[in-house]
Amino acid sequence: MLDDQSTKFAQSQTWFITTLVVGLLLFSLQKSNLIYAQGLDARTIAFAVEKQLITAIEKSEKSVVAISKIKTQKQQIQSRVPAPFGLDPNQQFNESQNPQNLSFIPNEFGSGVLIPDPTNQKRILILTNYHLTQGGPVAGKKATPENRIYVHTVNRQGFYAEIIAADPRSDLAVLSPARKLPREYALSLLPIKYGNTESIRKGQFVIALGNPYAIARDGSPSASWGIVSNFHRFPIPVKKHFFDLEIAKEETLHHFGTLLQVDTRLDLGTSGGALLDLDGNLIGITTSLAALDGYEKSTGYAIPIDKATMRIINSLSAGLEAEYGFLGIEPNTIERSQLRRNFMGNVALQDPYYVKANNVKQHSPAQLAGMQPHDLILSINGKKLTNHMELMREVGKAGAGNEVKLQILRGRKPRELTLTVKLGKWPVVDDEGIVQTQYRHPLWRGLRVDYPTARSKLTFSPFSYPPAVVVTYVTPESPAEQAGLKEGTFISHINNQAIKTPDSFYQAAQKTNNSPVTLLLLDGRKVILTPK
Repeated sequence: MLDDQSTKFAQSQTWFITTLVVGLLLFSLQKSNLIYAQGLDARTIAFAVEKQLITAIEKSEKSVVAISKIKTQKQQIQSRVPAPFGLDPNQQFNESQNPQNLSFIPNEFGSGVLIPDPTNQKRILILTNYHLTQGGPVAGKKATPENRIYVHTVNRQGFYAEIIAADPRSDLAVLSPARKLPREYALSLLPIKYGNTESIRKGQFVIALGNPYAIARDGSPSASWGIVSNFHRFPIPVKKHFFDLEIAKEETLHHFGTLLQVDTRLDLGTSGGALLDLDGNLIGITTSLAALDGYEKSTGYAIPIDKATMRIINSLSAGLEAEYGFLGIEPNTIERSQLRRNFMGNVALQDPYYVKANNVKQHSPAQLAGMQPHDLILSINGKKLTNHMELMREVGKAGAGNEVKLQILRGRKPRELTLTVKLGKWPVVDDEGIVQTQYRHPLWRGLRVDYPTARSKLTFSPFSYPPAVVVTYVTPESPAEQAGLKEGTFISHINNQAIKTPDSFYQAAQKTNNSPVTLLLLDGRKVILTPK
């Protein structure tokens, strides 16, 4: 851990660099032909930059909230590191205490952002990081939660919130008020406006709003600013073992390189906060996911609000599980020299690295689309690939059931082909961590099914992709239970019609009306399922 002297040096160094950058900016603007009026000096330009920052912050600060996670039961936490600012991790919440009282310090704290309701129900929705909501109350469930979640908003007001849906793989969650708010107060909670992340560039100025060290509990978020340093950054790698599910739970989509790196201070408590462009629009959600333990860093990370993230946000806002795409191959990054020696002879390959399909699983989406072992995957949806991590990232972001186009190179005398693949579903390891309050399909005769790879614990084999759907839930005393079906059963046919996806299963099920149905299981057994 850095000592005080080192910390002060790092802070002074950061200030020097920031000052230098601003100075160079002002100097370049003075010399630029973009100055429309004669005689503009550095002071005038500095005030113009300052005004833009102030305007952007004023536009969006009321949409950024502080979040307190308060333990409802005392838990012993052993730590050799003293809690910062007198925060007591063993503090037990007393219902008589009021989180609006600024003297009350929560056990855990972070930030959140009021977002528009994509379902047009005009609900109050708060987007935040998943890790800030763990153990919190779930909408529609009466069980006593491990923690309560309190949202601090403008004018020192606030409310208790509950989880609509939460997703450990993206580290995102969506909350809503646990009870209906007074109309006047509800109307004062304005959702933020989204920006355009497609045009973000290195060096672009950004503003971060959040709740550092829980000091934004008065409803006024703290601001910092900096620049976009880089794209597709990685958190600390997870040293996982293929068969160790507990370690695998730590892996997120961001471990494949999704994060924005920003050169602005993101202190303890700014996770879940807003990253804004200079127009005050939301372009990212700040996160501590990539931080190094024991170090105080001026740099930070943010989850970009791109099309893939919007797909996840929309799913969570609807109370649904956020599903990720699955191709069904074993990809590998291979050097050009190795390709020439072992696969493609003296073919003129231009790039230093390529992505090769070492293995293609039988019945997988990749095989159904025509992919073969040793195919080189050049791009996905027009995005050029340089390593297999990029392929896994883009496939995951695309989502289950969606189509992607892969440009491939095949054969010792290579020819380019375009394959259209309808993706399967990435096997969920941390299924207990997923919070969902709605499902994409209703229960059918007491049965709920999903993709064959929907859950790691139910996967038929880690080396296959069975042509079937898997049962993920059976209602007690339902026709499904009476027929002997249980969680983990694979169903390959309904009334002799082959099914491979949840959509095809429910489409076939709807055609059966109220008649008895014959289900063919993957192990060859036949089951008769009655209506009631």
